[in-house]
Amino acid sequence: MKKILSLVSLIVAALTLSSCSDFLDKEIQGYATDENYYDTQYKMQTALNAAYDILQSDEYWDQEWRFGEGMGDNVRNVDEGLASQMGQLVLFRFTTSNTWILQRWQVNYKGIHRANQVIANINRVKLSTTQYDAYTQIRYILAQAKFLRALYYFNLVKSFGGVPIRPETETVENLVIPRSTKEEVYAYIEKDLREAAIMLPTGYVNTTDFGKVTKGAVVGLLMKVLLYEAKPGVPSEKWQELKRIGDYMVGGKAMTNAEMLQWDGEEDWEALRQRLWFKPKNLNTVNDPYETSDAILDPLSETYTLEYKDMYGAALHGGDKWAYVYQFYGDGEFCKGSVFEVVFKESADGTSGDTNEGAGIELFNTGNVAMYGTAAIINDIFGTDPRKIYTIHHQENTPDGESWQGGEGRYVSLKWYTPKKDKPLYAGDNGKNFRLIRWADIKLIYAEALNECGDRENSLKHLNDCKAQANTINSSTNLYSAGGYGYIRDQIYLERRIELCFEFDRYFDLVRQGRAAEVMHNYGNTIGQANRRGAYFREGVNELLPIPQTEIDVSNGVVEQNYGY
Repeated sequence: MKKILSLVSLIVAALTLSSCSDFLDKEIQGYATDENYYDTQYKMQTALNAAYDILQSDEYWDQEWRFGEGMGDNVRNVDEGLASQMGQLVLFRFTTSNTWILQRWQVNYKGIHRANQVIANINRVKLSTTQYDAYTQIRYILAQAKFLRALYYFNLVKSFGGVPIRPETETVENLVIPRSTKEEVYAYIEKDLREAAIMLPTGYVNTTDFGKVTKGAVVGLLMKVLLYEAKPGVPSEKWQELKRIGDYMVGGKAMTNAEMLQWDGEEDWEALRQRLWFKPKNLNTVNDPYETSDAILDPLSETYTLEYKDMYGAALHGGDKWAYVYQFYGDGEFCKGSVFEVVFKESADGTSGDTNEGAGIELFNTGNVAMYGTAAIINDIFGTDPRKIYTIHHQENTPDGESWQGGEGRYVSLKWYTPKKDKPLYAGDNGKNFRLIRWADIKLIYAEALNECGDRENSLKHLNDCKAQANTINSSTNLYSAGGYGYIRDQIYLERRIELCFEFDRYFDLVRQGRAAEVMHNYGNTIGQANRRGAYFREGVNELLPIPQTEIDVSNGVVEQNYGY
């Protein structure tokens, strides 16, 4: 997982299509690789590694934090001047040629293209009918590629709305693809995730496989996708479906293959099994029986916990008040609260950028912090909540005794900190993994679905599960209280802001809740006239980013611009 062979990197680089304009810059023969390249499990794994590699790239994370956190109301940014692309972005005074918007478009399409290479070529793998284990491994590879493709499309659809669904096999004839509707893109994402969910294990035995996508990661992302499809306060099938998936993942209710797939019999079950690389009948055994439509999926509800425990079940940092934040450090990699995390590995050889697998996210450098909170912001987020101690003011010490000098009035999140024992030898080469999906998020998504479906009592229970765990920090007994739909919903929103703050999700959460304009306007009005970030948010327009102008131009108008740009 943490090593990408140089040969594969070169091959995939030649194949990569990050946008229509990128592809036009490539020589056509760069796509036509050896017809036999994908004929073994080993070669397919290296191609899959390249799809994962996007998640390790600086270009991916450079735009993730800027959009998910930098544009929201939890932070101020060092760079907020109109002279810069970042400043224009956070002030909502950007144009269709903003370089960060273009990068978000390109890097996710690059990931989609790499995942497509795996999916489109998986049937080239040649296996003998006696290679029992190999069928399982190929199936896992295919499922992981589907998850990654779904993740990259999810990043795009929540940013731009409907986007072009790129064909799995690129040709000169299909270079320009019009935008699909938002609903069509979400349906495409759901199909990938539902199929991946029945193909993957709940976990891996070998530690060398840790970091690969599991069934829990797939179902967790599916829940989040359904959350973004549904609309708060509006009853819909999406809320009901989200509750049903949550009943399985969180509530422990049994679910069959057919129910996960929403299989209606239109596709023959045997054809589906063959397409998803289930093992042939003659290779099935008593311990690994023939998969049927009514087979029960492995349970997930006992796989994760809100408790601050490491991968072996031991309390993090001795179970003291710092245990919460240590789930984000080296001690907490693959901890019981982590559903999926992006794996980074320090190269420690002086290389930087995307030539190594170390993270380039540097948000806690002394004197060079990229984002920060103010006293007013921190108090607005946390109030008296005990998780407030996991932000740190300048001229204070970190939990392991490092002096923090971040500038007068600046508070930063200890989630961004790297403990002294985990410090990389070289900057931009950090080995700290990033938690992309956490169990706390899944619990809160489920609580929201329950509330939307009228089950206030159970919604409050799952909401207070999260609050009660946070109370262990200082033995607090404060819990959320019962009430009507709107009251419960607002408490869930508050808990989401507190528990998930500074994890690069706040801005998109506001947009999908339908509150972005109100919250950002209020936020902008609290800031001096010289810099009223958020005050310029245009309701009905800025909920979506503009399609990069280069994509509009190169398509000769086939790809249409979003409203208001």
